[in-house]
Amino acid sequence: MDTHSSLFKITARVIIATFIVVVMIVGKTFLVPFAWAVMIAMAGYPMLDKIEKRTKLPRTLINGIFLLLLLLFMIGVALFFYKELSHIFRDMPALAGTLSERLHELSLSLKSLGINLPENLDKSFFSNWAQEHSSIFLNIISGIGINIWNILLIMFYMFFLLFYRDLIFHFFAKKYPDPKKMVVFRNQFNQSLDIVRSYIKGLFLLTLVSAVMNYIVFLIFGLEFALFFAIFLAVLNLIPFIGNPIGLLVIFLFAVITNETMLTPVLILVALFIANFLQDNIVRPWLMGDKMKLNAFAIFVAIIIGSMIWGVSGMILFIPITGIIKIVLENNKGAEHYAIFFSELPAKTKIKESKPD
Repeated sequence: MDTHSSLFKITARVIIATFIVVVMIVGKTFLVPFAWAVMIAMAGYPMLDKIEKRTKLPRTLINGIFLLLLLLFMIGVALFFYKELSHIFRDMPALAGTLSERLHELSLSLKSLGINLPENLDKSFFSNWAQEHSSIFLNIISGIGINIWNILLIMFYMFFLLFYRDLIFHFFAKKYPDPKKMVVFRNQFNQSLDIVRSYIKGLFLLTLVSAVMNYIVFLIFGLEFALFFAIFLAVLNLIPFIGNPIGLLVIFLFAVITNETMLTPVLILVALFIANFLQDNIVRPWLMGDKMKLNAFAIFVAIIIGSMIWGVSGMILFIPITGIIKIVLENNKGAEHYAIFFSELPAKTKIKESKPD
């Protein structure tokens, strides 16, 4: 009977997990902006709660000002990228001509090795190629899941989540009349808030520090549009694994086109590698700390699963979601042992060896 019961429980859990994944995939249009709204609302909740208690201002006004400032920040970032990109695209004909010249020089250098490259490319090739592959770029952008419509949805979701935030406590007060269980829930809730707040704050500060370091590197080597590419690379760093290589490739190609020799692009690439090493090993641990206490494999799996279900948004969102799942498991008496798979290795304890007689 015990074997059948265990098998039934495992089967039921697999079915439930499969059902949840299917719902997350099918409901991606609704769930992705909702998940962003929940994460940002959780990050801003402690600050907004303190402001409400100290100022006694209406909650609607406080939430409205917070969302307005957030929206203005997003609009400012969007306008900055639009302005900088318009300047870059305005110079595209000259850049295309330079690229054709570089390709011609490269083809002459490699002919002696038996490698044949086209000696030049017509400038119309780039515009025609961009038009033919425009759908690919649109798919990549839409795959991020943060377009104008989603931003509006996120704002609406956040307003209502922050306005009705007390309902969650009323719900669990009804569900758990026992004060001890309510204390456990509040601890889980506060730990989840701490994880999300630390994660969002760490990402923002890390992006800011990364942008400053990149900007200094680009100023030293005289790269054109230094501020744009510094912020561009810092934002791409938010996308685990693929963001940074894509950014480095784009910047390297741009540096090759806009410089007379290959020395400057290579030096820029080396300097960026050093900057990324410092960020990953010094800046990131210092800013983001170890609040989640997740092992590297759990984070890696969370990123892979998140990318499969929600694309780029999933790669970012599933890290704090995994941290919250770990907290829930740790506080569940029947499932606390599963949290071990999310944790780091325990400290080694010295075992006294008994001497043989």
